Amino acid sequence: MDASLLKYPKKSHRKMVKLPEDSVELAEFMGIMAGDGGVSNPWQFAITVNSIADRIYAEYIKNLIFRLFKLEIRFMERERHALVIVCSSTTVLDFLIDRGFTRGDKIRLGIGFPSWVHKKASYEKAFVRGLMDTDGCLFIHKHRVAGKEYRNLGLTFTSFAPGLVGGMAKALQNNGITPHFSNDRRSIYLYKVESVVKYLSIFGSSNPRITRKYEEWRGVRVA
Repeated sequence: MDASLLKYPKKSHRKMVKLPEDSVELAEFMGIMAGDGGVSNPWQFAITVNSIADRIYAEYIKNLIFRLFKLEIRFMERERHALVIVCSSTTVLDFLIDRGFTRGDKIRLGIGFPSWVHKKASYEKAFVRGLMDTDGCLFIHKHRVAGKEYRNLGLTFTSFAPGLVGGMAKALQNNGITPHFSNDRRSIYLYKVESVVKYLSIFGSSNPRITRKYEEWRGVRVA
């Protein structure tokens, strides 16, 4: 990246890091940032996940960050089962802003899909995967019909950012999946099992919280 685009181009104590080219892994990481990421200050950004449900996924994010930027991170435990992945690097933060993230309140500033992820279908799918793995949830809905219990598989994505919700809906539609909106249009639902299975086959998931729920449903179906 051009040094003139950096917010602090002359800082002499910057860490030696790697700045990657556009790639599937970078697109997925940008999706993770759009979902659970935030800028703490001019030299630090953080990603907050659930310390219980997303513990293994946090390790995946840690390794992804190192592969992309050669940047070591640290975990911080917070109240209410929050696990914060803290990344300190002005250079990497400036790079992420240049590639489409935002400084400050990402919802108020209208975060959406970075324009470059639309250049390749693989990039867009990876961005969706990162976004869904953070702000999405796979669920099993139980209901009874004529005294018999059934379990349906569903997938939901929720965000207060209209650009992310709209971008998610468009990406799903472009891949032949019909999204259903909540009344406030902050959530997207996939109610049909066929739609959920199609989503996972096309976009995949790097978060065991989601893949485990799918395997649980499959196990119940087999049983």
